[in-house]
Amino acid sequence: TYTVSATVTGGQLVFPDSSNPGMVKPTTGAVDGVLGVALNDAVPAGSGSNTAFGTAPSTTSVAYGPATVQLTASGNIVFGALVSSAAAGAVTSGGTPTYDLIVGRCVEPAGITSGAKGRIRLF
Repeated sequence: TYTVSATVTGGQLVFPDSSNPGMVKPTTGAVDGVLGVALNDAVPAGSGSNTAFGTAPSTTSVAYGPATVQLTASGNIVFGALVSSAAAGAVTSGGTPTYDLIVGRCVEPAGITSGAKGRIRLF
């Protein structure tokens, strides 16, 4: 469980916030040090942000590999493609990321269209 420094939606990839030691935030692009995928919504302490059912907690639990999780695609991702983090806690298969940026592999048999959610096997 990690305290968040920015609003996190369950299902987003998160990584350490270098400006706020000990806190996490959604990935902002292809970054190294991805911790995993947030399992619940969370908002920074004192932000007063609400979810549909009340105030969200200031902490989120994070699942990490090996695990198969549902993530949002930033761009189309084909079945079997290696993926890296993208903005807004999503994943992408675009570009040629170095090994330290790869977070998993697309295991959605039909692939994942841009903006849709699909199965990613986290490493």
